[in-house]
Amino acid sequence: MSAPLGVYIHWPFCKSKCPYCDFNSHVREGVEQVRWRQALLTELEHAARETPARRVETMFFGGGTPSLMEPATVGALIKRTKELWDTAPDIEITLEANPTSVEAGRFTALAEAGVNRVSLGVQALDPAALKFLGREHSVAEALDALAVAKKNFARHSFDLIYARPGQTPDAWADELERALALAGEHLSLYQLTIERGTKFFADHAPGSVKAPRAWSAKRRRRRCSSGRRHGWPRRGCRPTRSPTMPGRARPAATI
Repeated sequence: MSAPLGVYIHWPFCKSKCPYCDFNSHVREGVEQVRWRQALLTELEHAARETPARRVETMFFGGGTPSLMEPATVGALIKRTKELWDTAPDIEITLEANPTSVEAGRFTALAEAGVNRVSLGVQALDPAALKFLGREHSVAEALDALAVAKKNFARHSFDLIYARPGQTPDAWADELERALALAGEHLSLYQLTIERGTKFFADHAPGSVKAPRAWSAKRRRRRCSSGRRHGWPRRGCRPTRSPTMPGRARPAATI
């Protein structure tokens, strides 16, 4: 039996750079989609030569903002992956997306291109927090995008950032309670960290951005209790699934 493999495709472009982001992402007025499509196809072919006799079980389009890719580009990369490798009949193909109305409008075309799971960068369910985090969507747009995702994809998930400046454990518990009611089979939670090279790092030095003080174990237990009320297991207060590929084990290797 062929060893399992996961394929990760990076789209490094965004409409704007979030102040907390230290990923390989870049703001550009325009992107030459055809040239990038061909470059990514060439990279896939190189990777296939390096990994013969493998079976692709998952694909993940990350970024950057891969929902800004033309659906034709996404479809071409999925099609070529299936030509180059043996692929699982139930291959999971995930694409990260921002929940703006413009990007949600692409969901139908992305599903037709072969994407069967979307991961939404909601990040917060509070208007002031979204503004602080530099997000371009509103809470209403995020909720609308979740509804559109449910209609178009077999699986969906979304991200939240916690430990934001000024956020109390009680406020986070309330936000998490709301998020769990909206979540499908997966929810990703990230503690805000101040990374070197980001706008937040520059703002943190003079004290413009202040991380909250450490939360107590009692408060963390309350957060876990909220998760268990929604059927999430005790260990780690999260589903016992991969954070990037829920519902199945991680592949032995990822390219």
